[in-house]
Amino acid sequence: MLPLIFFSNNTHKAAEVQAILGQEVLAYTHFLGRVEVIENGDSFEKNAHLKAQALYPLLADKLQDFCVLAEDSGLCVQVLGGWPGIYSARFAGIQANAKEIAKGAFIPPSVSCKDMENNRKLLACLDELNLKESPASFVCVAVLCGRVRGQEFSQSFRGECFGKVVKAPLKPNAFGYDPLFIPKGYSQTIDTLKEKNHISHRFLALKQVQEFLKTLEA
Repeated sequence: MLPLIFFSNNTHKAAEVQAILGQEVLAYTHFLGRVEVIENGDSFEKNAHLKAQALYPLLADKLQDFCVLAEDSGLCVQVLGGWPGIYSARFAGIQANAKEIAKGAFIPPSVSCKDMENNRKLLACLDELNLKESPASFVCVAVLCGRVRGQEFSQSFRGECFGKVVKAPLKPNAFGYDPLFIPKGYSQTIDTLKEKNHISHRFLALKQVQEFLKTLEA
């Protein structure tokens, strides 16, 4: 089995990826020191590629055949014009109101915020618009690149989980926006669903990764 090296400094996300793929996923820090990437792409796919392309050359001299997995994900809220989108982890840093955000009239934030702060920002936007909910979707784009039998490759995979964001109680140990998102066809927020790892945006993208990995190892 090809070594699968995941670009992330988020231990919760790494554990979720390993659970979905059902195989060992190595943290890149097993081979390297901490790597920082400026995520200044204008799409999930571009940001995921930035991470993968930053890591690949650093590992190419250390390993023979291997795969690098990177992903970018976020929440797209319809009433906010699809934002926070690529700024989901930095949403609370946007110094603009809901109507300005919906028009894209804001300065892109540069610093990540705590999940609780981002959740508060989303709830404040719903309050400002006098709404209890809005259609939304979680999006994940995974990029897999590497080298197999001397041949380099790069491929991207997109997963999207549709549903809605709702006004719900804040949770101190929240992971992302999970406590405020109800998937289509369900009545509970995704953080309370046992089947989360079988319906999430990350699952939908990573199952495609899993199928592609099979072709590499054939």
